[in-house]
Amino acid sequence: MKLNSILWFFIITVVLSVGFPPDSALANNKEKSYRIDYNFDFLPEDKRVLVTIRLSKNAGVLKSLRFNIKPEYHSQFEGDGKIKRQANYITWYPPQKGGRLTYQVKIDRQRNSGGYGAYFAKDWVIFRGDHVVPSVKVMTRGKAESQARLRFNMPAGWVGETIYESADKINFVIDDPHRRFDRPLGWMIVGDIGIRKEQIKNTLVAVAGPKEQGIRRMDALALLNWNLPELLAVFPNYYKKILIVSADSPMWRGGLSGPGSLYMHKDRPMIGEDGTSTLIHELIHTAMRINGGEQDDWIVEGFAEFYSLELMRRSGTIPQQRYELTLSKLYKRGADIKKLRGKNSKGATTARAVLFMKELDDNIRAMTHNKASLDDVAKKLALKRGQVSLKLLRSYVKEVAGAPLDILSKNNPLLSD
Repeated sequence: MKLNSILWFFIITVVLSVGFPPDSALANNKEKSYRIDYNFDFLPEDKRVLVTIRLSKNAGVLKSLRFNIKPEYHSQFEGDGKIKRQANYITWYPPQKGGRLTYQVKIDRQRNSGGYGAYFAKDWVIFRGDHVVPSVKVMTRGKAESQARLRFNMPAGWVGETIYESADKINFVIDDPHRRFDRPLGWMIVGDIGIRKEQIKNTLVAVAGPKEQGIRRMDALALLNWNLPELLAVFPNYYKKILIVSADSPMWRGGLSGPGSLYMHKDRPMIGEDGTSTLIHELIHTAMRINGGEQDDWIVEGFAEFYSLELMRRSGTIPQQRYELTLSKLYKRGADIKKLRGKNSKGATTARAVLFMKELDDNIRAMTHNKASLDDVAKKLALKRGQVSLKLLRSYVKEVAGAPLDILSKNNPLLSD
């Protein structure tokens, strides 16, 4: 009896020191998937979206989710488990067996210029999914991946379009191979809308916008039939589906890219008088997914504008003469630019950056006897994604060209801080 008592005491001590079975069992699993469902309920009278996030199937792997919110847009958080509120963060500690979190999102986002970057109209809504479900830091017990679904609950007669596949325009499967935690990303549109789709090479292109606004859906598809194959030749790991959203006022009169998608005002020309294309420019942004931080936005915008012109030359959309004429116009526009580096590259700075990229391309081709080009550098940047820098550009060019190039040296005044 005495021996049995000692044995039981030892067993109980070991269990208590290791911890309770749920945590210890999960820690031994290298991979465990959990189910997360997003529901967007569109509320026309309030011009808001009611978001419900439900966790089920192995929800116990999740310790917490910390959302990086903007209080002026995200409000009224309620849910199961514990919710911790801070100035710009909401941290949700869900119950082990799953539960739900709800909150409301103000859709309208007016830009400094007066136009809207997102808008809830009477019979249509244009917004970005990553603004409705903001960036989130997820803490899990061991390694875990999500299985995510998105559902739109809308007024009768409305349909939705996103970068995700759907059989009914209501339910969507979210699967991002670059992320362990899937959340809705990219531009989205719902309402009484018109959609045109076409398969171009390996990419399904959808062009969507409100009805009766003169959206040039077929013009966009025609331009991409000529130029998307050239883009895919440079960026073979491009999206299997892209969404182009367009609308009239009060939306902003420009173009904005997002993951696998872009917005372009319906009055923006497919090809401008200067020979470049806002549509292709924004598609390059979607392909590369890079940002320039505080100093090197010129790299991001320079690549996008250079390829918006270069791809049209390669496809024959514009002839060589027009291509050269456009370069000469860019030269005049950027002639007074003394340095490229800075937080925001616009207008004349971007024009000068295009000429820099053209010279860099010529240098790489000359150094490698046409065995390599700027395309190889662009591929590397697109595969890395995220923040780009002058240092990284120098490194990749050196790898591609086989040696450093003078144009990227510290002695080039254009590259001074």
